[in-house]
Amino acid sequence: MNQSTETNRPPAITFICSVAFVWASLSIPLIFFSSSKAIGAWYPPYLAFTVVASYASAFGIWSMRKWGFYAYVSFNVINQVVLISMSMWSLFSILIPAIVIGVVYTNLKSMK
Repeated sequence: MNQSTETNRPPAITFICSVAFVWASLSIPLIFFSSSKAIGAWYPPYLAFTVVASYASAFGIWSMRKWGFYAYVSFNVINQVVLISMSMWSLFSILIPAIVIGVVYTNLKSMK
């Protein structure tokens, strides 16, 4: 009855999620900057969606849940399409997400 609920989270996932939580927290003020509104009226709400999706995905991965991985992949596909449509895509915009996806994917079997 007294089962341990401790999750054996790999250090790489702990690092990735910690960085994601910090990045999302630092991105919140960007939603309200005038430079965000200058990109387009749609951009601040999209940035807010980005922050929420980052928190949700990072939480899911932190909790070692497969849905967190799938949410992260889905969000990044959407983000790549947005960057391409804005002519802001670069190799760097896919490099970090690809590394994160690779690291989390290698641990996918240990996720619930």
